[in-house]
Amino acid sequence: MNFVSYVCLRSQGHPSAVAVRSGSESWTYGELLDDVRTAANVLADHGVEDGSRVGLMLHNRYEFVVGTLATLARRAIVVPINPDYKRHELGHILGQSTPEVVLGTASAYEHAADELPVGTDWFDVGDRNSDRTGFWDAMATAADEYRIPKTLDSKRAFLLYTSGTTGQPKGVVHTHDNFIAVSDACAISYEVTPGDGFLAAMPMYHCTGMSVLGTTLKYGGELVLVSEWDPERTLRAIDEYDVNVFSGVPTMYQDWLNVDDGIDTGSMHTAVIGGAGTTAELIRRSEALLDCPVLNGYGMTESFIAGIWERRNDERRLPSVGRTTDRLVEVRVVDPDSGDDQPPGEPGELLIRGRPMMEEYFDEPEKTAAAFDDDGWFHTGDWARIDADDYLYIVDRMDYTILCGGHNVYPQEIEGVIESLDGVDSAVVVGREDDRKGAKPIALVTDNGDPPSADEIKTYCLENLAPYKHPREVQFVDELPRNDVGKVDRDASANLLPSSRS
Repeated sequence: MNFVSYVCLRSQGHPSAVAVRSGSESWTYGELLDDVRTAANVLADHGVEDGSRVGLMLHNRYEFVVGTLATLARRAIVVPINPDYKRHELGHILGQSTPEVVLGTASAYEHAADELPVGTDWFDVGDRNSDRTGFWDAMATAADEYRIPKTLDSKRAFLLYTSGTTGQPKGVVHTHDNFIAVSDACAISYEVTPGDGFLAAMPMYHCTGMSVLGTTLKYGGELVLVSEWDPERTLRAIDEYDVNVFSGVPTMYQDWLNVDDGIDTGSMHTAVIGGAGTTAELIRRSEALLDCPVLNGYGMTESFIAGIWERRNDERRLPSVGRTTDRLVEVRVVDPDSGDDQPPGEPGELLIRGRPMMEEYFDEPEKTAAAFDDDGWFHTGDWARIDADDYLYIVDRMDYTILCGGHNVYPQEIEGVIESLDGVDSAVVVGREDDRKGAKPIALVTDNGDPPSADEIKTYCLENLAPYKHPREVQFVDELPRNDVGKVDRDASANLLPSSRS
């Protein structure tokens, strides 16, 4: 079934209910559906058809919601892209996905222009350059009648880009059924009722933010958009708009704890936390602040975040992410060498199988085959353990990915940027624990005689990478530890860092 059919049902039953709110503006379900129909015609006029891709290079704003639903209404595939990505990061994503159309801001266009495939149409959203088509200009001249199909010839709905341990972005293909399943799972776990207000502070180009969009609109809630993270403003939004549900990463909760008391969050009934840096103490303090349960959870892009969450009625065993029984996904923890199930309490690789799991890695059959075994189990690459009562605990990553503030940071990508500088011989990036971000990237650099300064290296990284990827510190060393085949030994390199947290 086409996901947009659920929005149609809500619009028919409650057309005047608020669907989306952004600052002082709001749109009802009736208005949203009208805009989706018109936008679907705009996309059709520009060659978007069954199976086409549509890129959304936007932060959280109303046009992201309209663009997502209009793309799905066209039986096309949504490609959310971080608008802060620079040219260096966009080449592979745009080149592989080859979108027919991209919606983005003028600032995003400056980074994407040289990487757009031939024939891709760009629509400016918001302030725009006069020589490019404006999204709302196109909406003003398009037909407003469009019949949204209930059935699907192609079930593909989303192409969400993530990265593997090598840093090469992989396109994760999700279907309408995946999206519906995730929305249902979230609604059950969060105990959602029609009309609940969801605070959309996680970027909707991220799988967590997209799942908030889906759950809210499928269950007739109100999506309260936050375009830029500001701890005090988001807390005040909970009070002002009677927000009931929030899902975010640990850094967001830590930021909230630093805001002065006195903001009323009494409307909240459920919050969800997940990612690096989640601790039992942080959860307890956040519950005291919000006066509602903060459920610990685990998920990933490949499962559209629908992994495991705590449930209110279960006994809590923090830092467990909840019990593995009676869930939307099946879970195993296995010995990575033998493939046998580990006994209770013994760590092993976490495997997941179930309805929310991705269809494939886009145009990469070999990587898809490597990720799934013959019985359909997805190998997460995470260490985990399950206790005797079926509670799941996430232990650590099996690779060297740095989880910084809810983002995956891939060392080899940063190393390539640093090593492109004159005067740099080699670089290795490792993670160091951080109380706020979970971990942060630190660069160890060797020079060849006339290196740039540490500040110059950090500035260069900020100019060529998304801000969350830049190394927070740069340290020069005489040489990097290497193994017997000449490769940099990352574990030994990490041991060169001070052990203190910051």
